Amino acid sequence: MRRALMVQLARLGDLLQTVPAITAITAADPALAVDLLCPAPLAPIGRMLPGIATVLEWDGVVWSHCAKATGSGLQSKHLQDAERRIKMLAPRQYDCAYVLNQHPRALLAGALLAREMISPRREGPLGGQLTPWAAYIRDVAVTGRGRQVHLADALCGICGVQPSGQLAALRRSSCALPGELDEIGQSEGRWVGLIVGAGDVERVVPLDTWRQWIIRFLDQDPRGRVVLIGQERERGGQLINSLPPSVLGRLWDVTGRTSLTELAEVMVRCHRVIGSDTGPLHLAAALGVTVIGIYFARARVHQTGPYGSGHLIWQAGEARENMPMSAGSIRPIRWPIEETVAALVEGRIGRSEGWTVWDSHCDRWGVYYSEANHSPTPPYEREALWRNMCSVVR
Repeated sequence: MRRALMVQLARLGDLLQTVPAITAITAADPALAVDLLCPAPLAPIGRMLPGIATVLEWDGVVWSHCAKATGSGLQSKHLQDAERRIKMLAPRQYDCAYVLNQHPRALLAGALLAREMISPRREGPLGGQLTPWAAYIRDVAVTGRGRQVHLADALCGICGVQPSGQLAALRRSSCALPGELDEIGQSEGRWVGLIVGAGDVERVVPLDTWRQWIIRFLDQDPRGRVVLIGQERERGGQLINSLPPSVLGRLWDVTGRTSLTELAEVMVRCHRVIGSDTGPLHLAAALGVTVIGIYFARARVHQTGPYGSGHLIWQAGEARENMPMSAGSIRPIRWPIEETVAALVEGRIGRSEGWTVWDSHCDRWGVYYSEANHSPTPPYEREALWRNMCSVVR
């Protein structure tokens, strides 16, 4: 049996963006066994990815210590130690390694652990020239332009496969929630998971906005419940303290209290999850939960929107999409509180000043987004780009 290794050493959101590539690779070669190399803290989520046989854990702390040990100069003993540590991860070489981020350690791991490596760079880990799809991703990141191909689908291009157009939700773990958290999702009513923070400080929704949103939602839905999720426990406590006592009985705060598998279990018990462009939002979408995204700062729906069908995304300043990213990130003056609550409670999707609203769809070219309340129309540039890229690769 042929064996392949997927290498993704970036953050949670980046790891989840590899799911379409894994799906397409295994669909193209059902006999191929695919393993995953990811950061050790993300291994529990890695084991939930569909199509992954075994997860190899990358210990970033150990490698950081190794890097510091080199001091002012890199010697042969350091390289030999690095090679030894990498090979300890997998005694047998893989037939192929798919490396989906350009960190030198990821490229080194792919080169040492497999006989062949497919990566964003031509000519191996030391090559400076990017492949066509990697160059496309770089240009979109630098300029902020383009709504043709989602990042997750572009990663399929780097791997040499086309998106399958079919979604496979993460494998649900058998994790049990501790204590009072087991009550989440057990009673009737609409349960909403609210992501209070974000790994990127630019993408953090202000606490007062979330305070207003919670009050408005619970007022509009007398049977509604809100679950505060994320790792920012202090921020969750501040939000709780800002709310009137009358709503606290319908609020659960799990910020900083759950492992990744417990967080996943909390999310699948929610009817909706709302938040900015951050790892937990993409985790909810990958679990099959319908999400509401609030995209601003440098987040762009067409590039990193929640993957799958049926998600709703409010995008700030969409009219500025074609401006260079160097012009600065977009910070909203007004937030779509009333509009997102109305969409959730009444199913009514309305515009908000300074925002546009998009919903997500999937087809044979991957995911795309169309303006809400309009007939879904796939962007014609997307298919043209795929066909052009395929001809360039050939």
